[in-house]
This record gives sequence, C-alpha cells and structure tokens, in this order.
Amino acid sequence: MSITKRNYVYWLKFRKDTGPLLRRFLITTSILFLVAASLHLIPFFTKIGEVDYVFLFVDIGVSFLFFLEYLLKNKVPLLFRILTLIGSAIFISVLSFFRSGLLGTGEMSLAFIIISFFVFLPPIPSLVSALLISVIPSIFGISVYYSLLVFPEELGIRNQSPREWYFKTISLVIFSILSGFLIQRLRAKLIKNIVYLKESRAKILKSNKYIDKLAFFDTLTQLPNRYSFETSIQKRISLGQKDTFVLLINIKGIKVINALHGIGFGDQILTLIGNVLKEYTAERPNTIVASLGGDEFILWIENSSRERIEDAIVKFDLNNNQTLTPDRLGHRLQYRVSGIQFPEEANTLDEVIRKLSIAMNVARENSISSLVWFDPEMEKKIEREQKLKNQLEKAIDSNEFKIAYQEKVDIKTQTVVGLEALARWSVKEFGEISPEEFIRIITKSDLIVPFGKNIFQKVIHQIPYLLSKYGNQIKISINISPIFFLYPNFNDYIIGYLKEKSIDPKILIFEITEDVFLDEVETIEKIVNSLRSHGISVSLDDFGKGYSSLHYMQKIQFDELKIDKSFLDDIAISNRNFLLLESICHLADSLGLKTIAEGIERDEQIQHLKKTSCHIVQGYLYSKPIILFDRD
Repeated sequence: MSITKRNYVYWLKFRKDTGPLLRRFLITTSILFLVAASLHLIPFFTKIGEVDYVFLFVDIGVSFLFFLEYLLKNKVPLLFRILTLIGSAIFISVLSFFRSGLLGTGEMSLAFIIISFFVFLPPIPSLVSALLISVIPSIFGISVYYSLLVFPEELGIRNQSPREWYFKTISLVIFSILSGFLIQRLRAKLIKNIVYLKESRAKILKSNKYIDKLAFFDTLTQLPNRYSFETSIQKRISLGQKDTFVLLINIKGIKVINALHGIGFGDQILTLIGNVLKEYTAERPNTIVASLGGDEFILWIENSSRERIEDAIVKFDLNNNQTLTPDRLGHRLQYRVSGIQFPEEANTLDEVIRKLSIAMNVARENSISSLVWFDPEMEKKIEREQKLKNQLEKAIDSNEFKIAYQEKVDIKTQTVVGLEALARWSVKEFGEISPEEFIRIITKSDLIVPFGKNIFQKVIHQIPYLLSKYGNQIKISINISPIFFLYPNFNDYIIGYLKEKSIDPKILIFEITEDVFLDEVETIEKIVNSLRSHGISVSLDDFGKGYSSLHYMQKIQFDELKIDKSFLDDIAISNRNFLLLESICHLADSLGLKTIAEGIERDEQIQHLKKTSCHIVQGYLYSKPIILFDRD
C-alpha cells in the first residue's frame, strides 16, 4: 500500500472517529442556540426594547434541528450532518447580515463555518468550501454598491460602504488560508502519528502473537509445550481432578533416523507423530497432549483405565508403524512409554514428571518397548543407587575395596595355574554389594578410571603375598574396563607403576571385553602390542557373547581366549553346544591361544571339556572367589 493510499485510509478512519466528536458538538450547539433563543425573550420580561421574534424562532428551530440529529445518532450519515451544520450556520450568518449588517454575528458565524470545514472535511474540499463561503460579504458589498440592498441609518454608515464589505471578504479569505494551513498541518501530523501508532500496534500484536506461540507451543510439532501443559494441568488440579493417568512417550529410534537421513527427516517424523497425537486428543476433550521438546511427549488422560490405555498404546504403535515403515525410515520406529496414576501415586505435577522419568529410565536400561508403569520400588532403587554413588566416591578415595581371588585350574594336571582378581565391596547400610551393581554405578558416574587404578594398585601390592602362597608359576588376571583401557597414557601408567613396585609384568594378564573395541580397533591394537612387548598377557574375555569377536581376532594378537559361560552351561546335555565349544577350542589352538572355560559348576562339564583342547577351567566347582587379605 502506497503512502498516499495508506494516509487516505487513515483519513477515512479519522473522519469516522470524528463522529462521536460531532455528536457532542451537536448537543452542545443545540443547548447554546436554546440559550441564545432565551436571551431574545429578555425584552419581554424587562419591557425594554422589542422581542426579535425572527431570531427567536430561528434559534429555537436550529436548536431543535441539532438536537434531532443528535438523537438520530448513526442513522443520519456524517456528511448529511456536516451539510446541515454548514447550511444552518450560513442561514444564520446571512440572516444576521440582513438584520444587523456588520454589527451582528454574521462574520463570527462564517468564521465558525470555515473552522468546521477544515475540521470535518478533507483538505481540498474544505479549502474550496471556505473560500466560497468567504465571498458572502462581497455579495453584500456588490448589493450595496448597486443599491440593491439598503441598511437602516441606525446600523451605521459602515454598512453603506461596499469597501467595508470587501474588506471583510479579504479578512475571511486570509483567515481561511491561515487557519486552513494551521489546521491541515496539525491534522496531517495527527494522521501521521495515527498511521505510525497503528502500524506499531499491528507489529506489536504480531510480535505478541509470535511470542505467545513461542511461550506456549513447541515450534516443531505445534503442540502445547511443557509450560502450557503445566499451566493447563495446574488449573485442573486446583479444581480437584482425580482418577487421571499421565503418560510419558519417548521415541526410541529418532537418533538413528537423524544419523541415517538427517535431522530434517527426523523433524518430519516428530511432526507426524505430533499430528497423530493432536488428532487423538481432538476427539477426546478429557485428554491433553504436549511436547516436552526433543523426542518426548506427555499425555494427561482422564476417565480411563490401565487396560484401555495399554490397548491404546499398542494401537498407536501399530498405526504409526504402518505409516512409518522400516523401508521408509531405514529403521523401525519404537516407543518407550512410562505411566503413572494421579493422585494415587503422585500428588503434584512436579512429582508426576519426576516419577515418570524414573519409570522411563527403567524402560531405557532394560530395553523395554511396552508401557512401564511407575512402581515405588523403582524410586527406592534410584535412592539406593544415589546413596551408593555418594559412598563409592568415598570408598575409592579411602581404599575400601577388597580383592577376592578365584583360582584357575589346569584341566589336565588339576593344579592352580592362575588367579583372577575380583573387586568386592560392602557397605554398612546395605551389606555386600554385587560387582554388577557397583561397577555399573561407577561406570555411569565417571569413576571408572580412579576405580581401575585403585584395584590395579591393590592387586600389585598383594602380588608378593600371592606368589608366596601359590608359587612363582601362577599368573594374576585383572579385568580392565574399556574406559580405563583407553585412558590416555594407559600403558605408560601401567609399566611405570610395575617398575616402581618391582613387579615382573609377565605375572599379569589383562582381561578385556569386546565392547572396548568399538570404533577404536587401531588404538586397541597399539595398546595390546605395547603391553605384550613388555611381557603382559592380554585375554579376550566373554568370547562369543558379542558379535564381532572373530573380526577383532583377525587384527589383534591375544594370548588367551576366555569362553563365555553361556557356551558352557549346556555342553553336557546339548550336542550342538558341545560341537560349538569344540570348534572354538580348535580355532584358539590354530591361532596359538590358550582357552579358558569360566563358570564351571558341575563334573559333567569337566568330562566334556576334557574331550576338547581346552587348557584351563575356572568356576565354583574348584573354588569361589575368596578374599585372602583383610588388610592390605
């Protein structure tokens, strides 16, 4: 829109806005004319002079006309009101000139009309109208000049002079131009400010809408965000809403989809899921859905049951996987869902979300794809884990761990040829803590390196006592976590500490699991070669438990192959498992590796192992892990 058109639009709005002003003007003018009419009656009561009945009835008529227009309000067009006002003023001024000449109020009436033109009419029409009105005194001057109009002597000589009338015309023209210029400039400024204010207001409203959208809605899915969700739910809670279920939905495959197809494609998937959830809740006024950002959604469901919700989640999964097929995504879309009942299991929204997160963590850790309902035991487990984490930091610093040793036995000679060092930890509040539990917490808490150093140093400190007890021929195995194994300068630390304590590296065997190799095969190869060059043996632990062990054996030279317990449990009753075990042993032999069978608990397992080329066995059948030294 051009500036001229825009100003004209706002001029029309300005003219519309003058409607109320004109109505107030009409009622005021009506009252003033009524007062003027009453003044004409003064001679009637004072008996001085004569009553001017012409002006009396004119004033009463004009007052009635203005009051009538005021009563009609918007039923009379604005232009008609303005013309009525102008016509009445012209009539009064002309009548004043006829009756009183230049001594009356005619000139004042014309000035009033001119001001009205500039206030209520557009610029050009108002100027033209003002100039035309200004010539009325000239008409009277011409009439006087040609003796068409003769004023009584009592009105004075001035009225008989055409020059006086022409002078009044010139005065009105000058007045019209000056007042018009001033009023038009002021009005132009006002219209300009109105334009600016209108545009500013429009921008502010647009910005406010955008800000409100950002404040209350997720920009990707257009679903309510967490703040909007919490606001809505708090209102429902304040009204005493009960028997409600709250679900937290996590999209499991989004990170893989982003990696395969890009973040834009992943955003499309989240948007599509958001649309599905919007359609679901649109048909159910008692259900509220929101996006918590990223790949998580939350639902508030009233008047339902656990069974119905579980069925709905299954249908939701099936419906989406019909649309979002693995062929299209390159990966099957999966969901983790946690749920809780309000207010039975949580009284506040913060507590609801906290407990939903706890249940979601359980679903993540256990790879559960179905709906996981919150259980108070989950919270107790989290509290226990947190307490153990706090105490683990102290335990590492204060050297509280004990070392238990499990014997390794030569399957032919039945003699002890080695010991595996296993960390043990007990806490006064909880008693003995299993290694699976505390090592998992240590790994999650980024304590694995100081823990690994602590255990390594403790075993090195105990080696002289072990050699004196079992003989110099034994070897000590230590499990090294992947994180510790890849710790910068790991080899330098190990070799340096062994030299410091005067321990022969050939006594040690480091057991590493397959997960140490992820994305670090070349680095691991260098570390293993360096360790072996200093005499430390390296054992591939839990062989067969993963999927890529053979691939790693191609690249890295190991000294031992430790067969996972899962291959050994059923060798006495399953010919297939036995043949598989036998093949593993032959493979190890062909690569020059010793084979160690762990988790041996029954005699029949030994009898079958003796039919293979397995070298060493380890398990409860021979010995349990025993803490040999209570004090270091």
